This record gives sequence, structure tokens and C-alpha cells, in this order.
Amino acid sequence: MWPFRRKKNKIDLEEVKSWNKADTKHFFLTATDKEFHEFIETCFSVKAEGNCVDMLNLLRGLDNDGLFYGIAKVTKIEAQFDHSKYLAALISLITIVVNLYIKVNIGWAIVVTGTLIVPTLFKIGREMRRRISAVYLKSLLEQVKAEKEKVKAS
Repeated sequence: MWPFRRKKNKIDLEEVKSWNKADTKHFFLTATDKEFHEFIETCFSVKAEGNCVDMLNLLRGLDNDGLFYGIAKVTKIEAQFDHSKYLAALISLITIVVNLYIKVNIGWAIVVTGTLIVPTLFKIGREMRRRISAVYLKSLLEQVKAEKEKVKAS
């Protein structure tokens, strides 16, 4: 088995479209972080944008508890994949590489770059997609919440 093969999501988009209000709320309240990541990747990523109306209607079916918990989970994901906190460490690593290049030799600079900086940048790039999808879902949830409050107020 090839170790770098992408695993297929267990959540089926067609199945999600058939969820009712109770199913959606139950999923938002009981899903693990891994299941929630799969849900976001399957239903709210760039690949699934053709199904925006169906997914928006799914979110509109949530009650306040489901909306609040959904917003909280998405905020958690957004904070978890915020890579701005790695900026100081990345600058330090780049400084080490430059010093190795100037003072020691180019071979060590290439080794350090290959073992430390390149994997870090690949990880940040890969996980940025999750953060963008989470921000998109959070925006939709907040808009649905505001829409419900506006209807309730009038």
C-alpha cells in the first residue's frame, strides 16, 4: 500500500444532502474533530461549490443550538490551523540556514533547509486549505444565524 495515497472521505455528499434538521444538528453536536474535518472537506471545499444551495439549505435547517455549536467547532478548527504563530520559528530557521550558508558551508545549509523548512512549508500549505474551508463555513453559519435573528425580530 502506497503510504502517501490520499484517503477517501467517509462522508458521502449525496447522503448529506438527504439529512433533515435533526440529522444535521445531531452531527454538529456529536461529530468528532476528524468527522467534522471530513464534513467540511466534502461539503464546503472548493470541490463541492456546485452544491452551495443544498448545503446552505442544510445550514438553514439548524436551530440555534446547532448553529452555536457549529460556529464553536469551526472557530476551533480555524484557531487550530492558524499558522501565523509559526512565523517566529520560521524566521529563526531561515536565519540559521543563512548563517550556515555564510559561515559554515552550503552543504549544511541545504541539509537543514531540506529537513526543517521545506516540510514545515508543505504542512502549512496543506493545512491552509482546511482553514479556508472552515472560515467559509463559519461565515455561512454566522449569516444563517443573523438571518434567523432578523426573521425572529420582525
